[in-house]
Amino acid sequence: MSEMDTIVEAEERGRSGLWPFWRKAYATGDPLPAFPAPASRPHRFDDGDPLPDEYKGLLLRMLRHEGERAGNKSFLGLMATCLDLAEALFPDGETKLIKAEYLAEELKHAIMFHRLAVGLDPDFALRDAPYAHYTFHLPRESWADDALFHFLVDLNGAFHARDWRESSYAPLAEMSNTVERDELGHSEMGYRFLAEIVSDARGRALAQRLLAKWYPAALDMFGRSDSPNVPKFIQWGLKSVGNADIRQAYKAYVDRKLLALGLDLPDERARRRFL
Repeated sequence: MSEMDTIVEAEERGRSGLWPFWRKAYATGDPLPAFPAPASRPHRFDDGDPLPDEYKGLLLRMLRHEGERAGNKSFLGLMATCLDLAEALFPDGETKLIKAEYLAEELKHAIMFHRLAVGLDPDFALRDAPYAHYTFHLPRESWADDALFHFLVDLNGAFHARDWRESSYAPLAEMSNTVERDELGHSEMGYRFLAEIVSDARGRALAQRLLAKWYPAALDMFGRSDSPNVPKFIQWGLKSVGNADIRQAYKAYVDRKLLALGLDLPDERARRRFL
């Protein structure tokens, strides 16, 4: 039995009526938008293939932003913070267990991305990469903060993983379905918490106020619309859509979910740092 087979078997044993949340999300079809597949594949690389310098540099840049690597101390610190928040803020025992399941899946991703990074550059695989985007440094002072963090930030990961389905780097394309599925489940976890929070007037008011902090940050996570690196990523087949397009698809998805909870949508340009 392979390493990943062992992990999958353990996951199966851990399934419950709620977990994993992605199961319900995909039960009635594909919940995420489809991004256009490339008309042709001028580039295709597998594990161990020699990579052009620019291609390898862009791929490592992508993995550095992703951050989920076992050798990245900053990622492990972020996971510890998630546990601390669950310990301090969780409303009940079931919720604390759900957060532990979330952590287990994120550590699975850390193994997967670590293996990928080792195949590219062993030194990089062990290099700490502090989270540069400001979203990861926003204060999470309430359970509503934590719910919005997971709903919005983990969803960002699901959208990027959806785009990796067509990646020219075969190891990334092969793991994309698993990462997409899990990250969407993590987003649905946050959404479930958020739905519980807005079920009364006080929680709804708190969530509406906090949206002013988390909504613009989530949109900013896709980077600048005019980033000079995007055409290079697309040319090499590491991305299929630009920052503006994937951000717009993400926003449409998020807006539908927020409106379904009866929340008002913030101004999409307010408090933005990257347009």
